[in-house]
Amino acid sequence: MTVTDYIILRKMHRPVHNGDDFSRLHPKMKRGNRAKIFAPFDALSGFDETMDAETVFTVHPAELSEEMKQKLDLKLQNILERYKELPARRCDRLSKLQISVLYFEIDSEQTMLKNDGVRGNYRWLNGDVLDIDPVHRTMDLGDQHLEIDRIYAIE
Repeated sequence: MTVTDYIILRKMHRPVHNGDDFSRLHPKMKRGNRAKIFAPFDALSGFDETMDAETVFTVHPAELSEEMKQKLDLKLQNILERYKELPARRCDRLSKLQISVLYFEIDSEQTMLKNDGVRGNYRWLNGDVLDIDPVHRTMDLGDQHLEIDRIYAIE
């Protein structure tokens, strides 16, 4: 093909089929349907989610000093004593003993993905103390079930 032939082909218009056999067999496609043909697809399913999971900021739990552990234990003892004075029925305990705790929530997905120990984030949780189990070291704070060992501060 020479350059002249190429220029002539470039100047030719798109063929138009109106009412012939080709147009009956191959009707013109709507723009929306045509766009679907060229739309990107996820060749690596789950790749984007994995990359997004890599960018999530998580930390390892901090180690408390002995002094901070003692202060936290004193606050927990105080809460336990006040909890024992509350009514026996759980619904009667609402709004009687409200606290805020800094709690470490484990992100199991990040822990498995990074494979370098426990990972998660710290959150301040507020609510009514509805139940304390000193044997299993758990506390129900509103609708949250907390492990006491993952509490880092109490207000």
